[in-house]
Amino acid sequence: MDPGGVRRATRSQPFDAQVLFRARAATMSSLFLLALLLASWAPRIPQIKEGLELGDGQLGLTLLGAPIGAVLTLWLIGLAVTRYGSITMVRAGLPAYCATGLLVPLVEGPWSLFALLALWGATSSCLDISLNTQAVGIERCYQRPIMTSAHAAWTAGALSGAGIGSAAAALSVPIGVQFAVLGGLGLAAALPATAWMLPDGAAPEVAPGDGRDGWDGDSDRAMPRGPVGTGSRARPFVALCVIAFGSFLCEGVAADWSAVYLTDVAGAAVGIAGIGFVAFTSCMFVVRLFGDRAMARFGPTRTVRGLAVTAMVGFALMLALGSSAFGTVGGIVGFGTLGVGTACVLPAVFSATGRLGSSTGSSIAVVGTVGYVGWLCGPALIGGLAELAGLQFAMVVVFVLLVAITVCASALRGPDSPAAAAEFTADPGTSEISGVPKIPEVG
Repeated sequence: MDPGGVRRATRSQPFDAQVLFRARAATMSSLFLLALLLASWAPRIPQIKEGLELGDGQLGLTLLGAPIGAVLTLWLIGLAVTRYGSITMVRAGLPAYCATGLLVPLVEGPWSLFALLALWGATSSCLDISLNTQAVGIERCYQRPIMTSAHAAWTAGALSGAGIGSAAAALSVPIGVQFAVLGGLGLAAALPATAWMLPDGAAPEVAPGDGRDGWDGDSDRAMPRGPVGTGSRARPFVALCVIAFGSFLCEGVAADWSAVYLTDVAGAAVGIAGIGFVAFTSCMFVVRLFGDRAMARFGPTRTVRGLAVTAMVGFALMLALGSSAFGTVGGIVGFGTLGVGTACVLPAVFSATGRLGSSTGSSIAVVGTVGYVGWLCGPALIGGLAELAGLQFAMVVVFVLLVAITVCASALRGPDSPAAAAEFTADPGTSEISGVPKIPEVG
């Protein structure tokens, strides 16, 4: 290995494999921590509700603090990531995110809880945008899909956090102790690893038509590049926003309404109702483990469409079975296939967004904002339709959104065919690759 940590560039991989592996591991560790703390909070909500003597309506409004805080700060964070770089924002966001959890025991009422959750939402969105920006850059350097496995780390963190939070609640572990231990250990592992991340701009820029920024399965049409909002680029960007909105809304419905559907429509016992969301999350995790291979082989459009169609079939079966004798099984299968259908959507959207323009952080922030709006609208939309026509009918919204994702998936296509990629050459005297600053060897 050369002193700069960058071996002589090749067509397939311009940076040293060890440097890229470390950057990828560092990003995944932070994504794991992000989901770990967030998911460990959910099982403690009943305790908070009881302690603050909140009614159902008060609790519902108070919990809106986190998504509202995220939505209101996403655009600003996108600008900050563009100006200061993803590494700087990750290093700022990690301690702030972990420290916010320590303030939970200090909450005295619904307004203070709302403010705390808004702060937590803002710090989590800082990490979300920064880490996805970092992951897009790493993917460009790999020149093959890695976003889905990166998001698998988030899903693994969510599963782990939910289990740890449930165990801590059952053992009556003080919530402050829970966040102090999880946040402290996670921060001790994730923060030093940021030294392995790649500086923004280290990824080689890809000219339209050279094929290195797209995947073989979707090489039949070019992805236009240029500033957001320019004619040829506005259409795919809008389509990406539609896909993000639909995916976030579907995930929000699974989190908030799966148990309610299984009890109220399918007639499942209370102890079984939670299996719907477990099936959703578990199926999403498994698909994400293999999603990068599918993306590389079939391309993001075909992969996302195929999985979305699978979810459409499973969800249609769930709605058809309804309250029949097989309604509970159908409901679990339906939410499980919904996890399958949405598993690769956001990774593919963020990858495509990163390919669209020069300001990756700001572009991801816009798409993320639209997605969070979908998350906010989902519970209210389903609830309103359920009041008017019943929950089973309201769930048709999810099926419609899966159709929309399938139709708009062409926006996930990469540039033109995989023609021979332009060779990168390294200048031995400067250890730079096509004008890209060298990446220092770490460790």
